This record gives sequence, structure tokens and C-alpha cells, in this order.
Amino acid sequence: MSSFQLINTNECGKNYQMLQKYLNLPQKGKVQCEYIWIGGTGLDIRAKTRTLKSKPKSIKDIPCWNYDGSSTGQADGSYSE
Repeated sequence: MSSFQLINTNECGKNYQMLQKYLNLPQKGKVQCEYIWIGGTGLDIRAKTRTLKSKPKSIKDIPCWNYDGSSTGQADGSYSE
């Protein structure tokens, strides 16, 4: 089990105690993998997160993701998730 510790518990109205509760939930070996790319305008960065059953040992262990480009204006969206 991972254990995170946050310091500043009341900064700008943020509830860090509540966040702490969720950071300390058991992950059961699962991890989040994030795919990051440059948007269609070339001026922004986009991202997609996917939960995997376990930590990948290599890049080959990360599944292919569906991306059609409609959210960045690079496609019409007919193959969108």
C-alpha cells in the first residue's frame, strides 16, 4: 500500500484532508498510464489516462489506445470512443 503525506491542509480553500483519504485507498496493484500528445493546433497538450491491472514491465505491456483526432480537429469523429 502506498502512503502519501500532504503538508498544507488548508490552502486556498482546498480540502487536503479529503484528498489524503483518496490517495491512501488501496490500489490492489493497479496503476494509471497517461498518453500525452500535442493537440491539432500545435499549441496545446492533450492527454488520456487509462487504468492498468498492473505496472507495465516494458512499453510492450501498454495496450494500444483508440484515438481518432476529433477532439483536436484532426478528424470528423466517426471513430470516436
